[in-house]
Amino acid sequence: MIALGTAPLLKMVYSSIIVGVSVALVFSIAVFGVIRSSDMRRASRHGASARFAAIGLLALLASAAIAIAGLVLVIHKG
Repeated sequence: MIALGTAPLLKMVYSSIIVGVSVALVFSIAVFGVIRSSDMRRASRHGASARFAAIGLLALLASAAIAIAGLVLVIHKG
């Protein structure tokens, strides 16, 4: 029988759950910002449109940064 350490497995499980939820949340904020920006632009609320566009852009950059950081960690792990 193969004995496995449970501590590294549990760490992997909760880490992947936290990262998965975080990436999904940040990307959903990006989608929300872009959609609301479009809605505000159609309603001729240009200031609000710009703010929502900025939120969407920042969240999109954050999700890209999370993905790149994950790739860097995987590449340097091996």
